[in-house]
Amino acid sequence: MNSAPNTRGNATQSQSEYTLVFFDLETTGLDVAACDIVQLSAISGEETFNLHMVPRCRMTDEASRITGFTVQGQALLLHGGPVKTVTHGEALSSFIDFLRSFHQPLLVAHNAKRFDCPVLSRALDEFSLKDEFQQVVAGFLDTFLLSKELLAATKVNKYSQQYLVKLFLHKTYMAHNALEDVRALQELYNKWNPAPAMVRKQRFSLESRQC
Repeated sequence: MNSAPNTRGNATQSQSEYTLVFFDLETTGLDVAACDIVQLSAISGEETFNLHMVPRCRMTDEASRITGFTVQGQALLLHGGPVKTVTHGEALSSFIDFLRSFHQPLLVAHNAKRFDCPVLSRALDEFSLKDEFQQVVAGFLDTFLLSKELLAATKVNKYSQQYLVKLFLHKTYMAHNALEDVRALQELYNKWNPAPAMVRKQRFSLESRQC
């Protein structure tokens, strides 16, 4: 497939209403009720955010295998090398400050509704930052669900970000590194160029109890 669906949108035209901020989490596992955040990354245009945290629970073997993160004592390692870390509270507060620099940030993630949003929401609750966070953001957008609507009339039946990046952008990338994931997702979204009406339809918020 050589071109994105013709959705008559423009990824930059929505700036007067909101600003797209693509974000991703790497965690200790896939249990949204118990996993801990290890890496929190975001990008909007050329502006990036990327912080690492030492998890407060054990990383699953599968998570370590996929992400390359391991813990040794009180140190976080990535592919065996030490990574600079901050506390979870510092990371979340810094993330909110980063989001404040944008007009009505709309947080975009692949599989946001089932994973990133509930994990982030739980962490914000833990540090009593959810109210502050909600005052800053315009909501969430899940590109997994968006892609299913965009591609409903095609023969595509796989919706992982890696697959879609390869399909539309004709390249691979360092998946499961949150910063590389958000860079790829922003490029993929710009390629799709979804119509504003479709974006509004797919938007959701923490208040909606959908995450």
